[in-house]
Amino acid sequence: MLINDIVIALSFVLAVISLISVLFTNKKVLFGIITLILFGYFYYQNSKYNAADNVTILTFIMGITLLALEIFIPSFGVIGIIGLILTGYSVMDSFSDSMMGILVLVVTALAIILTVTIYVKLGFDRSLFDRMILSNTNSSTRGYNSKTNHNNLVGKTGLSKSILRPTGRIEIDGNTYDAKSESDFISKDRNVLVTSIKNGHIIVKEIA
Repeated sequence: MLINDIVIALSFVLAVISLISVLFTNKKVLFGIITLILFGYFYYQNSKYNAADNVTILTFIMGITLLALEIFIPSFGVIGIIGLILTGYSVMDSFSDSMMGILVLVVTALAIILTVTIYVKLGFDRSLFDRMILSNTNSSTRGYNSKTNHNNLVGKTGLSKSILRPTGRIEIDGNTYDAKSESDFISKDRNVLVTSIKNGHIIVKEIA
């Protein structure tokens, strides 16, 4: 039973990591499918061996939906808090042993922190997975930031090609660059202004 619980718990942690990968990479369809499979496996196995029922699954779906909505809201608010509470409750309710549920939540929280840190640190300059593909070399046409001098971009305007929270993609004069917003959030397809270059990173702010 302990082995089953460990495998089930691992599937949940991996599902959350895969969900974060949907947000940080261009492999959204792939990681989206993996996320659904892992979450499906998690609740299917829990319904067989532990305490998960339809109410538990419904609570989880509601929680994840609210968290997904929160992603598109600049500040962390009530929707996100409710989503976290519902998701946490559904995980706790999925195990007959409450201590196991608490352990899964703690490990998941640590996994989220570690995964986000890795993506922010290693995935800022370009897609993390592009680093692992030799054919995807840096080129000025794709606008990769390789800590080169981008001072010529200061004062120029462009368009956000992805959501910046706070990092993301922008386009200036037909070239794509990785950039970081002065604030925490800039929506996709917004006009941006390059205000400065810090440590090789292009800093932008939203303009009307």
